[in-house]
Amino acid sequence: MSAVPTLEAQIVKAGRTYGRRHDISYRAGLVMQVLGAAVLAVLYPLENPFYTVGIMLFEAGVILSAAYLLVWISWIKKIIFGAVVAGIALQVAGLYAPEEHAGSIIIGGIGIVCAGAAGMAGKEAYCFRYREGWLLMLAGFPLLALANLFAKENRIFNAVGFAALFLMLLFLAGKKLKEPLLSPCPANVCGLQRT
Repeated sequence: MSAVPTLEAQIVKAGRTYGRRHDISYRAGLVMQVLGAAVLAVLYPLENPFYTVGIMLFEAGVILSAAYLLVWISWIKKIIFGAVVAGIALQVAGLYAPEEHAGSIIIGGIGIVCAGAAGMAGKEAYCFRYREGWLLMLAGFPLLALANLFAKENRIFNAVGFAALFLMLLFLAGKKLKEPLLSPCPANVCGLQRT
């Protein structure tokens, strides 16, 4: 039985370019997501209009992480990155939409960005067995996005939801930051097939 090759060896074998700076950029995006969620969790319940800064910081972190996401199946990254870009574009379009539709369009855009973020959390859950990743992918992001898209805004639900989202992201990012750079998935579940 041969030993599991290092992640660096797997990347070279796959003909890809992904080094330490890429991994650092991916992790920096996670930190930005946590900081954005923290701002949102604190300022939203206080009805401070600057809570939108939290959304922008969160989304900047999501797009940074999506750009530097390492997955072996290229179409998965394209879907995740495409969702994030499309969600941000939809939010910008919402700024120019008629006033009666603008809010729904912007919230829809945020929901699509959250779908991309859920995909990245799912990758961390599948690859590294992080429970927070499963929670974010299956419950955290979808519940908040759908509740705000299809229901009327509920301040208490959103305040609790943003706080829970912040905590899940904090724990997920904390676990990711404790890993050595370019850590392979345990048991090689995400790597190239051994031959």
